[in-house]
Amino acid sequence: MIVDSIARHSESELWQAADRHLLSYTGFGGFSPEIIVSAQGSYIVSAAGRRILDFTSGQMSAVLGHSHPEVVATVRRSMETLNHLFSGMMSPPVIELAQRLADSLPSPLEQVLLLTTGAESNEAAIRLAKLVTGKHEIVSFSRSWHGMSQAAVSATYSSGRRGYGPAAPGNYALPTPDGYRPDFRTPEGDLDWRRQLDFGFDLIDAQSVGHWRRASSSPSSVPGVSLIYRLAILLRCNANATSEACCSSSMKRRRGCAEPACGARSSVTASRPIS
Repeated sequence: MIVDSIARHSESELWQAADRHLLSYTGFGGFSPEIIVSAQGSYIVSAAGRRILDFTSGQMSAVLGHSHPEVVATVRRSMETLNHLFSGMMSPPVIELAQRLADSLPSPLEQVLLLTTGAESNEAAIRLAKLVTGKHEIVSFSRSWHGMSQAAVSATYSSGRRGYGPAAPGNYALPTPDGYRPDFRTPEGDLDWRRQLDFGFDLIDAQSVGHWRRASSSPSSVPGVSLIYRLAILLRCNANATSEACCSSSMKRRRGCAEPACGARSSVTASRPIS
């Protein structure tokens, strides 16, 4: 199909059709300046015949590379047997995947919600967090990207916010630490993350109406995998029976938390590492 399209249309004709019929939501100047016709491993091939090292990882191909033979064989087998079902129906591969994902999760987590895109997963994760906690405020890093659906884009600050009217209420930005260009430095010149967190959560406390419970951090979009962290991004403390998260000295003052038995870890409710 792709080869036929290239044979029937020049590259300039394809670009004219793309400009006329396709929208780009990236906010970074539209599409990349190459039309891609094939990919293998870490490389993509343009319509002009250029072989390009794919530093984007192809999103869906991030782990195994493009056109991995086992993935191609699995997709071909699925297309020949059972390629699509109504979401309320079950099939053995879906159940097996859920079991394998559950086996990788810490106790007591043992259920998964299988979705398609990063935005869809973040949307569902935010809804679950609101439903379970009864609270509605979401804290996200100021350079975060979570997707283009309503709750996900409301928790996104790197782009895509202008021109759409009010975002979902209760979303706040936490300044993103930068180890290369720190806003707060130790006497040695390194990032002072404790002061950074104190400053950030002081800002959150000043804006909050008291209904925040979780922080969202999505360095990139990985289809089907959601990421919602407790507000203990760097520290976790178990100060009382509710295990309220205390992330800084300012948080301990406001929440009345005792001194935590803290470690440099985060409490994760889904399965993607923070960067």
